[in-house]
Amino acid sequence: MCKVTSRLSPRTICSVIVLFAFLSVARCARGQSDKDLAARAQATALFAKALAVSDLRSPGSPPFEMRATITIDQRFGKPESGSYLLKWASPDQWREEIHFANYARIRVGGKNQYWQARTSSYELGPLLQLDSGLDFLKDLHAWSNPMFVADLKTIKLHQQKAHGVKVNCVTLVRRDGEYDSDYCFDPATGTLDSANSVEFSNFISFAGKYFPRNVRTEQQPSATPVTLQVNSISPIANTNSADFRPSSDSTVWPSCDAPDTLPVIKTRVLPVYPIRERTAHVEGAVFFYALIDTDGRVTNLTVLAAPGDSDLVNSATAAVNQWKYAPETCSGTPVPVETLISVVYTLGP
Repeated sequence: MCKVTSRLSPRTICSVIVLFAFLSVARCARGQSDKDLAARAQATALFAKALAVSDLRSPGSPPFEMRATITIDQRFGKPESGSYLLKWASPDQWREEIHFANYARIRVGGKNQYWQARTSSYELGPLLQLDSGLDFLKDLHAWSNPMFVADLKTIKLHQQKAHGVKVNCVTLVRRDGEYDSDYCFDPATGTLDSANSVEFSNFISFAGKYFPRNVRTEQQPSATPVTLQVNSISPIANTNSADFRPSSDSTVWPSCDAPDTLPVIKTRVLPVYPIRERTAHVEGAVFFYALIDTDGRVTNLTVLAAPGDSDLVNSATAAVNQWKYAPETCSGTPVPVETLISVVYTLGP
């Protein structure tokens, strides 16, 4: 079986699972069904309400400061903790800081762009996961747009239990069958309860809006769970212009909360399971940092984690280097997107 899943977000996370049962390969078949216009309208309304009640950063919102703790749950060893700070004055004036013992990232926002300085040339895997969780507002912006929803093959509306209560859920199925995305909403407040494998809980009320105190993401097979716990959200009485001045070593990145299109993979080359590893029953996941460039190419490919076998790394690298996307666009202009890609090699029963 070959299963491919991806999540649309500013830092798209894409996963490929290569599953071999001896020497045979079977491909997944997805069930499909049509939904009427009423179902699509209902789904759009769920996303729009969640955006309205959760967007602390909408134009005209009061300035605030958010402080939080980031915890990376190591599978072997002690969890690693870091700090998170967001100072927000307006959509064009904000500052975000992430600090760990051996890592720092500072972003300073401007009009349709931000300046970034970090201690590595690529983003760390756990922080790419965290970014995808924190960018849930971008998902809400996208799927509250009727044009985005109309382009889907199917909308599936259903309910399921979460935290002891029934939540309203939407499954989005694209026309090409590339992925299924699941979003669930709290029926009482309208807030987003979960998005794929990201969970939002224990919401804080601030300025008439609700923001999750806990954001937990574990989106990839074999990925490290990452949690952001908000310690406080407080108003800022007087902003300091120095807080919003980028450092001289910063690089400029485009910023787009409401994109025209999201990244869509057009060409995916599946990796070959190396014969030596397959015969020896060697399994594992190869994680990459990558940049989806403005022309849709996968660039800056960097191995973040691997099972320690170069043949698996070489196989995954050769395949992913041939992938091609339709890039994200903002106001008609393609923009680069950072992403976490995993290629999982596993033997079937």
